[in-house]
This record gives sequence, structure tokens and C-alpha cells, in this order.
Amino acid sequence: MILEKMNYLAPRRKVSLRASSFGGFHSRRLRRDIFATEIKNNLFFCSVIIIFVIFFLIDLIIGDSQLFLIINKKIANPYLDWIVISIFYPLFSLLFIVPLICLFKKEWRRASLIALISGPLSYIIGDFLKILIARPRPFEVLSVNLLGPWHTTSFSFPSTTTALVFGLALPFLIYKNKFAGLLIPISFLVGFSVIYTGFHFPLDVMAGAILSLVLVLSLSIFLTKFNIKK
Repeated sequence: MILEKMNYLAPRRKVSLRASSFGGFHSRRLRRDIFATEIKNNLFFCSVIIIFVIFFLIDLIIGDSQLFLIINKKIANPYLDWIVISIFYPLFSLLFIVPLICLFKKEWRRASLIALISGPLSYIIGDFLKILIARPRPFEVLSVNLLGPWHTTSFSFPSTTTALVFGLALPFLIYKNKFAGLLIPISFLVGFSVIYTGFHFPLDVMAGAILSLVLVLSLSIFLTKFNIKK
């Protein structure tokens, strides 16, 4: 009787050990995958900051007007004109479409809500700053290649278009959403486009992006501090 019980228990112990071993392996693999994802997300965020810093240093060394002329005139060509008008600007619509779609998924809702608040709010604050600073548009003070029939306000600094697009995109980067890989590059392309088409100086674009970054971080801290639910 005792032997029968031992024989009955032995296989179960082996299975239990195998299950325990498999569970430990699965847990380690899951932790490794999470760690790798965290590194990738942090590297992406750091890369965005590094791009801002490099662009600012180039602008500081070359000069804002000279960097504008390089982008607007020296690299200008009909192919790039077509790409900017036909591809870059239509991509702009994705910056609104993606946050609206993400509202319907719970784990993406906070990022999309902040995006839909910070984007328009960045634009409004930027518009107010334009009136205070009153910097002329590039085509008012320089000989430029003006491209596209876009409506513009009187002043240039900061770029409210850039503030809007980064306000819509940065929350997805802050909250490590996979759509950041799509929206952040589009935001940089829009920032490049408003310089290339002759409507903004490089410093206007950087100021618009920084304005959005400050606003997005402030909203994120506010939501976390007051524990506002998704």
C-alpha cells in the first residue's frame, strides 16, 4: 500500500518540478522582455531630446537666418517640393486620427486624452506668445522660396503648427505608446516642412516643440499627482 502511494506521488512530483521550472523560465523571459522594451522606449525618448539639442546647437553656430536659408533655398528642388506638399502635409491628419482612435482602448486612453488637450492648448498659448513677441515671418525680412497657398497669421515665433503637432504626438512618447514611433517622425517632418516652405525660422520650430514638451509634462504630472483615472 505504501509503495503504491509512493509510485503514485513520484510522477506528480516530477511534473510539478517541470511546471515550476517552466514557470520560472517564463517569468525570467517576461522580465527580460519588459526590461528590453523599457530600454528601447527610453532610448527613443533620449534620441528625440538629442535631436532637439543638436538642432539647437547647429542653429546657434550657423545662425537662425542662415540655417533657414540652407533649408529653404540651398536644398530646395522640385522633387522635395512635391514630397513636402503631397506627402508630408497630408500625413498631418494622422496626428488627429490616431489619438481619436486610441480613445476607444483603455490602456491608450490617457495618452490620447492628454494629446487632444495639449495639442490645441499648445496652439492657443503659442498664438498668444506670437502677439507678445511679434517676430516677423521669414518672407517679410528675407528673400525666400515661398511654397504652398497656406494661410498665416502676422507673426512667426513660436511656430503654432509645430506646437500643435508635437502636442498631439509627445504624450504617446511619454506614456510609451507604440504609436509614438509613427507620430514623432511625422511631427519632425511637419517641423521641417514649415521651414522648407518659407513660413518659419528654425528657432520658431524649436520653440513650438519645447512649448509642447513643457505642457505635456505638466499635464502628465498633474494627472499623476491628483491620481486622475484613465
